[in-house]
Amino acid sequence: MTVAQMSDWFWGPFAARLPAKDFIDAVQAAHLRVYDGRGHERKISILSITSEFSFQGDGMWQLFLQSLANITFAHRDGRQDHLAAHLVATVMTLPNGTADSCTRASQPYGARCVPMTCPMFTHENYGYKTPPFYALSFAKIKTILDALTLNVDVFFLDGDQVYFRNPLPYFMARPHVDVMVSGECQKRDDTTPLDRFPGVASNIGVLYFQAKPMVARAVMNWMMFLVNLAQWKRPSLDQSTFVGAMEWMSKDLGTQKLSLSMLLAETFCQWCVGPCGCNTTGLAYGQRGHSPGRGPDNLCPVESVRQWVSFHVPCDGDMNQKARTMRELLAMYQRLVGPVHSLSSPMHTAT
Repeated sequence: MTVAQMSDWFWGPFAARLPAKDFIDAVQAAHLRVYDGRGHERKISILSITSEFSFQGDGMWQLFLQSLANITFAHRDGRQDHLAAHLVATVMTLPNGTADSCTRASQPYGARCVPMTCPMFTHENYGYKTPPFYALSFAKIKTILDALTLNVDVFFLDGDQVYFRNPLPYFMARPHVDVMVSGECQKRDDTTPLDRFPGVASNIGVLYFQAKPMVARAVMNWMMFLVNLAQWKRPSLDQSTFVGAMEWMSKDLGTQKLSLSMLLAETFCQWCVGPCGCNTTGLAYGQRGHSPGRGPDNLCPVESVRQWVSFHVPCDGDMNQKARTMRELLAMYQRLVGPVHSLSSPMHTAT
């Protein structure tokens, strides 16, 4: 099967295929209702995608869920809750496959799993730029689009990351920004709505989309770009096409219709940048930062660790190596800062 033929599993004759009923049911059951910085109620769906291979080996998926389960909060009526219980995971599996492996691994944390099928989605690890890796791009965009179609904000996060603080207050404090993405080191203003992203590479392991018609249209275009490139025998990836798809609309429409921002790199860190995240202290706007080095004790600087909301490890080998790094980062945070979630800002729920 070619990548062009594979795209038919996600894109019909005229548009993206409709959401599956089990996905609709899961999102409607799991979404969170919170208030943003303007006092407006927002419905948020926390989403991820995973493969059958994720449930083998050293427990990377369970570490990811446990880090979300560590982020606890109380509803207005006093009920205790945590973020993992609101996660919906799309499981990439073969035709006639199920989400059973994901459900067994995720049930202790309250997360919900739904299957997304394609002949490309084997139980093996997906090598970079192999056909299944291209199919993964379609699965990710379709998961986001399906949720936006249900009129909920989308907080999408890859499963190879850990969380130390509740990320949702960060997004709720920026209600005037429609699309937010993580990116590389650079001193930047992340609160001003822009019509284009800063001129550094984005990393779509952390994404936030407001549930607005223009945002859904931009995500639909993003998927259409991938379909067209596949049909033209020039397949590309979600990472490579994200910025162009968003800016293709935002630069024409302006920030009143579609606004963009890039998350602070020292707050939403990534292993691709360096083992301690980013340091942009003292830089002028637009200047690139650097990765603070580890000390003789192999620990990151305390002032860097205290800024972490999450740490994404996409450039760190196979899933077993990622799991080891995720455990190391969690242990480092607890040693240098204290309990996970201890520095979280308050979150105001509407339930």
